[in-house]
Amino acid sequence: MEHKHTLHDVPLFTKLSPNELKLITGISKTKKFRKNQIIFLEGEQFSGFYVILTGRVKVYKLKGDGEEIVLSKLEPFRSFAESYLFSGSRFYAACAQAIEESTALYIPSDEFAALMARNPALAIRISEASAMRLMELNRRLDVLASSVEARVARYLLNEVQLNNSIRMPEPYFNLLIHKKDLASHLGMANETLSRTFRRLKQDKIIREVSKKIFVTNIRKLRELSEE
Repeated sequence: MEHKHTLHDVPLFTKLSPNELKLITGISKTKKFRKNQIIFLEGEQFSGFYVILTGRVKVYKLKGDGEEIVLSKLEPFRSFAESYLFSGSRFYAACAQAIEESTALYIPSDEFAALMARNPALAIRISEASAMRLMELNRRLDVLASSVEARVARYLLNEVQLNNSIRMPEPYFNLLIHKKDLASHLGMANETLSRTFRRLKQDKIIREVSKKIFVTNIRKLRELSEE
């Protein structure tokens, strides 16, 4: 039987009771977003956070050269922007945009803070869940802080290890996702990933045969992964 998702599936709320979830929905508003509509931009004043009900949303940052770094692509019953509640920041530190027509539950920060002040047990459970999310986000930002080639090299090394081919003369794996999706996963533009793959092939570090990627110089790939 298909599982019907509820707010209890939101990682931030997974420890809350049904009555506590009703308190959350009682202060929330439902908002609809068109495909490609901006939800908020980096630097805008923080006013609340969101839970996706339908559709998909991406959270990203823009580098100085305009390159988009995707921090996450979120499916229904995932929250975003809640970390600002606990960081004390008055402004959004990233951008959010609807990838497709979407509906989200908007939870105003002032009303949410007042709710937690009135319910200490609820506040503790939400704070614990938020701390876990923040640790994961920090790990993701550490990865994105490394160079483009280092990110790609680490991905390639991880895939050949998962494919149990690392000890072969030419370790390899099957690339099962589209490169545009891989670029998003690694936090870079599709064109940047394509250029990086071209350089790796020109330097005879990898070669491609259909959907298979072979590592022809594992030593050099490891060196790149550590930059």
